[in-house]
Amino acid sequence: METYSRELYEALRDLPADVVLHGPAPSMVGRPSLWQMARFFAGACWTLLRHGRAFDTLLLGDFALASLAPVAKLASLGRLRVVVSLHGNDLYFMRKRTWDARLYRLLARVVVGSGALDAGVANSNAIRAEAERNGIAPVTVVPLATTVPPATVMDVSRKPLLVFTSRLIRYKGLSWFVREVWPHLDPQLELVVAGQVWDEEELASLLDEPRIRYLGPLPHADLPALRASAIASIMPNRPPAAGEQDEGFGLVALEGPVVGTPTVASRCGGLPDAVADGITGFLLPPMDASAWIRCLNDIATWPAERRQAFAGRARQYTLDHYNWRLVAQRTLAVLAGDCDRMDGARA
Repeated sequence: METYSRELYEALRDLPADVVLHGPAPSMVGRPSLWQMARFFAGACWTLLRHGRAFDTLLLGDFALASLAPVAKLASLGRLRVVVSLHGNDLYFMRKRTWDARLYRLLARVVVGSGALDAGVANSNAIRAEAERNGIAPVTVVPLATTVPPATVMDVSRKPLLVFTSRLIRYKGLSWFVREVWPHLDPQLELVVAGQVWDEEELASLLDEPRIRYLGPLPHADLPALRASAIASIMPNRPPAAGEQDEGFGLVALEGPVVGTPTVASRCGGLPDAVADGITGFLLPPMDASAWIRCLNDIATWPAERRQAFAGRARQYTLDHYNWRLVAQRTLAVLAGDCDRMDGARA
């Protein structure tokens, strides 16, 4: 969400648009503490009360900030249009059965019931559906973008290598992949895994596998070269169990194609909005081992000419359709209340 807010702000300024960013100082990376959230909320309320009538629209960067919407309406005497960005965790958290999730659901119902939210911007159709289940409407889908690494990254020689670069958590499906798919793939292939461990059982599934290397969490700057050295980036997500979250969009799905590496992903959650099937990668039925085996073994046999042609098309498509200027233009249309035109453009 921090990256989204920063990149969108810069892209809106480049359009140009008259935009002011209110963020925490210093910037927060990762999950904030309750004290940090309370401090930011108090500062945002004070800014709205002092200057709310000077603006036409307020964009909240995350549904966790939705309780600022009634404050904004009060501060502007109802004139300010309030739009909220919707990502995934900010909505899927309401599926949980913990006490803090129950409190969050209650607060969400109060905010939605107040009518203070005028519109939402969801990063995928899956998130729009989740938002509508929680009474948030109207919601427009604006897919995310990715940063573009230097073109020289693509000069890395490709190896018989698959990469998984995401959190190790059950719904990402890595343990299922290692158990059901990996034993049936070309024995020349190697799997490299990089990501933070959120579920120890997912990590345990990699141990004692001679052709699987776990690198731990890597700096983001190191990931483009790793992906560019592989023949495919995998996202074998599984449908979530009750109370689990789903993939909101899957930004990793863009980070392979932008360096010419196809993303092979499950057709679930927000991944169909992040993968152009047959162009930037391949969408497969979730937990269909035979389909995964066929697809990855086929990719492993591609001649160099086909691999190079696919890489060029995938990169160009990603640059054309998943860039921050396009995200800013579409978001600006929602901020201006032109949601109908945006929906027509998607069709």
